[in-house]
Amino acid sequence: MNLSNDTLQTFKTQKNVKTPQYDRSNVTCGIMHMSIGGFHRSHQAVYIDRILSNENNQWGICAVGIMPQDKDNITNLQKQDNLYTVLERSAQSDAAHIIGSIIEVIHAPSCPQTVLERLSNEEIKILSLTITEKGYCYDSDRNLNQENELIRHDIKNLDSPKTAIGYIVSGLKNRKDQNKNPFTVMSCDNLPENGNVTKKIVLQFADLINSDLCKWIKNNVSFPNSMVDRITPVTTNEIIKTIETKFDIKDKWPVVCEDYIQWILEDNFCDGRPPLEDVGVQIVANVDPYEKMKVRLLNGSHSALSYISYLMQYREVDIAMSDSLISNFIRSYMDNDITPTLPEVPGIDLNAYKNKLIERFSNPSISDQVQRLAEDGSQKIPNAIIPCLIHQLEKDGSYEFITLALAGWFKYLTATDEQGARIEINDPLSDTLISSAKLSTQNPTPLLKIEEIFGINLAHNDNFVQLLTSTLEQINTNGMKNTLQSIVKN
Repeated sequence: MNLSNDTLQTFKTQKNVKTPQYDRSNVTCGIMHMSIGGFHRSHQAVYIDRILSNENNQWGICAVGIMPQDKDNITNLQKQDNLYTVLERSAQSDAAHIIGSIIEVIHAPSCPQTVLERLSNEEIKILSLTITEKGYCYDSDRNLNQENELIRHDIKNLDSPKTAIGYIVSGLKNRKDQNKNPFTVMSCDNLPENGNVTKKIVLQFADLINSDLCKWIKNNVSFPNSMVDRITPVTTNEIIKTIETKFDIKDKWPVVCEDYIQWILEDNFCDGRPPLEDVGVQIVANVDPYEKMKVRLLNGSHSALSYISYLMQYREVDIAMSDSLISNFIRSYMDNDITPTLPEVPGIDLNAYKNKLIERFSNPSISDQVQRLAEDGSQKIPNAIIPCLIHQLEKDGSYEFITLALAGWFKYLTATDEQGARIEINDPLSDTLISSAKLSTQNPTPLLKIEEIFGINLAHNDNFVQLLTSTLEQINTNGMKNTLQSIVKN
């Protein structure tokens, strides 16, 4: 049965399908979200769906796709009255949940004025973001990259922006000019201090438009920090068929995810917020320790295992994790090289947290793609791995497993695997990375000199460079599997 408002009542009678427990026609949008994709729909939209079930009907979502390629998915969603299915998968069972919290969907490149008009409406109290690291358009020092072609466009064309940063500043300028309350800007991306980073970039952009606007934003707009977590693989045709076969739901754009979900959020909002603490969100005064724990242990481990696994011919994460060499590597990476870099995390048993991560990575029902985790390494590694490496070098701690992960990445960046097959490198810096990796497969220096990833000091740390060079030599001579066996104790 095709998913729509008209068929929703029928799905409500199915015992194995959860449906919205509220009247969607009474819901207004208090949140605008950029940019709509799998993670937002498996995470924030699920929490808001719970909020709406508690009769807080002013917190619906107006979801915005800001990329040209978002159009087909948005059209599919609109044909379903913006309803979609979340397929939650544990190792034991599948559960289907139809989510109704997205009330409106807009394709920004097709109608930027519509987005700005909605953002001018004071009903929108929060603008939330899942735009990935590259969507913030910052440079190696995390300042606004004024040479970015899209940023240059937005500075000159603030009434028809192309970036989320441009929309934020344009929307806030309209609020200021119209003497309206500002909206909170809530980043939900995997960035250290994501709220602080967003504020810094927004203020730098605003200052290029108008210094008074910059001051107004600084004094009036909130940018809460947050930490979000839910493994959400790409939705495949197989998932679409599974949902149709098991639950009789024809859904053109469902989302698949694990049954684990977490959201840590700083209580810092300038014009109200939904009662998220009532639906499982942990509201805290300081997100930093939780964020470091997650970014370094989960995201860093994802990157570390992706390159090593790919070179060992694994393409699914759970199958890679079933290899004791890889699972033992990941545990050693966490225990020896990463955990010593973490602050105390209130209320968290780190050993139990790491055990849970291993369990989640190994979930055969999720079967995430190794290649997906390997994407955008130049954006992920500076946040999730390099700070740990620097800490361990300064403290004379262990960095052997970090070095192996980086050596695996360097080998992967040659764009050819150990069998001579081509590797597709999906990264904003792919041309620079591939050319640097190919300058010398034995010498890591050309890659280490890319300052926006490694800074200025790592290329001159003799102990680290020597270990990285010898590890690369081992991989080139003996292969990744044999190198892993020599370093990891089974």
